[in-house]
Amino acid sequence: MVSDTPLELAAIERGAGPAVTLIHGGVFHSGPAWAKTIGPLVQGGYRVIAVDRRGYGRSPPGATDAIAVSLQASDVATTLDLRDVEVSHVAGVSYGALVALELALAQPKRVLSLTLIEPTIFSWLKGDPDYAPWIHRFMELESLGTAGTPHHVWLEPWLSLIDPAMARDLRPGSPAWPLVERALAYQWREECVSSYRPDEDLLDAFAVPTLILNGGDSEPALREVGELLAERLPSAQHVEVAGAGHQLHAHNAAVFNQLLISFLARNSSDLEAQGHRTVR
Repeated sequence: MVSDTPLELAAIERGAGPAVTLIHGGVFHSGPAWAKTIGPLVQGGYRVIAVDRRGYGRSPPGATDAIAVSLQASDVATTLDLRDVEVSHVAGVSYGALVALELALAQPKRVLSLTLIEPTIFSWLKGDPDYAPWIHRFMELESLGTAGTPHHVWLEPWLSLIDPAMARDLRPGSPAWPLVERALAYQWREECVSSYRPDEDLLDAFAVPTLILNGGDSEPALREVGELLAERLPSAQHVEVAGAGHQLHAHNAAVFNQLLISFLARNSSDLEAQGHRTVR
């Protein structure tokens, strides 16, 4: 079944002030993903809207079995519309960074700033001889997942290509495994990571202030994507966080929060104050 109707997403909403929309990645929904960031943002005077992407957390799965990144961006836009949010800072991690980027490309006037944590635009590595073995293996394992192959065959080596430490933390029997199981039951309805490619013309015209964050200990392929994206967006700031991996927003929260809040402050304006309301 295919439908392009956007959904209203469930969200954790806290605080008052300029809106900051947070978009999680491929395993942890909004609560676990942003547990160490929501509080500091609220204390910093922001209205936080941490969405659950469709099928994650408390959000409905929708009727389609082919969930494009662009449709997920429309879900976020619809959710903001229904909460009377005209403009917002937007931050996304991993797959959520793809959704955040797609939202900003489609509706740049509503995005005050864009923060992309470990974006996974792996389609840009196709054809690069330096990353040919890596992307070939990534797509090979990804195809096993989409085909419904048992997770013990492909999951850990697939995650290890992104972050070996994360792969170990998400093994069966780990505290996070129930969330992994739920994600596995759903995520192959989404557009494959290796298939997503942002619109080149929209990238060329893009002028939203952007912060791109990579972990200094992340796999070279992820750092390369960050560098390529920074090159495409001349106004973007690219920062590598020393000693951090793919989950830098959670495992290096103090450094991440400082970087994020400083970036938001530099890209705030008096216009943000219009129409904000307090949420308890």
